[in-house]
Amino acid sequence: MEQLLRTELRTATLRAFGSPGGGCISEGRAYDTDTGPVFVKVNHRPQAQQMFAGEMASLEALRSTGLVRAPRPIKLINLPGSGAAFVMEYLKMRSLSSQASKLGEQMADLHLYNQKLRDKSREQENTVGQKAEGAEPKHVTKFGFHTVTCCGFIPQVSAWVKTSLLG
Repeated sequence: MEQLLRTELRTATLRAFGSPGGGCISEGRAYDTDTGPVFVKVNHRPQAQQMFAGEMASLEALRSTGLVRAPRPIKLINLPGSGAAFVMEYLKMRSLSSQASKLGEQMADLHLYNQKLRDKSREQENTVGQKAEGAEPKHVTKFGFHTVTCCGFIPQVSAWVKTSLLG
């Protein structure tokens, strides 16, 4: 596994640190690399590729809002035989209880993100000299997600559905 990670991450340095962790779904391990620390989740089941691809897309979506700190996805690696490894930025997670209030506020802002985009879009409709298309995130008028995500190994297909709830 370590040689595969060295090759895929193009790093000479690959030094494990901290304690390896495991849950009921995947195993995880932190490593120092030439470009800084990373966290690697590993799962050997055939569904791992789809599960980690959905997680990667979800982290990218969270990060794109700029509202809450989420690890930067780095790479999804197919394992020989079966399974996948998901490499992401390592975040030092200490003293989280002191940040609970801030996280709560960020989560509330995240839930209001699309509504604020809609309001901003309506406001700009009456503005001369609008920015070029694609310059800023756009309000979403459908409910769903662009890729399959998973709850454990269970695929959660969230095809885009038109709804009046999103205005």
